[in-house]
Amino acid sequence: MEHRHTPRNIAAWSVVGLLVLLTGGCADVGTAPTTTSDAAGTAAQTSTSAITGRPTASLPRPTAVSSPRTTAPSKVPVKAPPVSTDPAGGIMVNAAGAVLPNSARTPGAINPSVTQANIGQTICVSGWTATIRPDSSVTTGLKVAQLASGYTYQGDTATRDYEEDHLISLEIGGAPNAEANLWPEPYNAPEGARVKDVVENKLHALVCGGSISLATARRAIASNWWIAYQHYVGAAPATSTYGAPAAAQAPVQPPPAPRPVPAPVQPGGATAMCNDGTYSFAAHHQGACSRHGGVKVFYR
Repeated sequence: MEHRHTPRNIAAWSVVGLLVLLTGGCADVGTAPTTTSDAAGTAAQTSTSAITGRPTASLPRPTAVSSPRTTAPSKVPVKAPPVSTDPAGGIMVNAAGAVLPNSARTPGAINPSVTQANIGQTICVSGWTATIRPDSSVTTGLKVAQLASGYTYQGDTATRDYEEDHLISLEIGGAPNAEANLWPEPYNAPEGARVKDVVENKLHALVCGGSISLATARRAIASNWWIAYQHYVGAAPATSTYGAPAAAQAPVQPPPAPRPVPAPVQPGGATAMCNDGTYSFAAHHQGACSRHGGVKVFYR
C-alpha cells in the first residue's frame, strides 16, 4: 500500500510524535530522583519544564544571615612601668636651697624592733639610741663609697664636709645600718645637716609626748624632711645655721712697745734723776739716790 505524504498525514504524525514526547517527559519527571548533586537530572528537568511549560518547584532564596554583633573588648588600662632613677644620682636641692637625699638611693628604712607599743622601752628612754648607733668605721666607709659614686653636693667629695645621716633618725626608729636609710648630708649647704637635726629632735619629742604617732613621724621625715621642718618646727631659719669655717686670718701682731719717756734735761753735772724728783751728782751708779727712793733715770 502506498503511503502518501500529504500535509494532513504529516500533521497527524506530528501530533502522534508530540504525544509520545510528552508522555516520555512526564514519566521522566515523576520517576527520576532529584538531587542537588545530579547535574544531568537538573538539566533534564530544566529542559522538560521548558518543553511542557509547567513551572518547576522553586528553591527558597538564601536570605542574608546576620552575624552576631561583636563589641571590642574593653581596654584594660596598662600602667606604665616606673621610670628608674639613675642609681648614681646626686643630692637633691629644692627651691629653698634645702638639701634632700636622692629618693632612689635613700628612700628610708625603719628599725622593726621599734614599734608604737614599745616606744616607752626603746626610743623614749634616754641614751637608748647609743646602744644601736653603728660604729663610725661603718658609716665612714659607706660615706666614702657614696661620694665616690657621685652622691655629692655640688661635686664636693671631701668626707669632712658631710655627716653620714640617718634619713629616718634613730630617735624615731630608723634603721641603724641599712644603706637605704643612710646618706651623705652636707654641712656646707644653706639648710643642711644641722637644720635637719632640729626637726629630728622635734619629732622625737612629739612621738614620746603622745602628740603624733610613730608612723606619722617616720612618714613625714622620709617623704620630705624640709616640709616636716616647716610643719612641725615652723618657718625656716632666716639665715643659714651652718657654721662655715672661718677664713684664714693674718697672725695678730703684738702691740708695739711704748716709747721710753725722754729723760728730763738734767741740771749741769747731774748723773741721775731720783724717784722723788731730785738729782744725784754721784760719780758712780752705786749709791746714787740711795736716800731718794732709788734711781729713776741715769743720765750717763
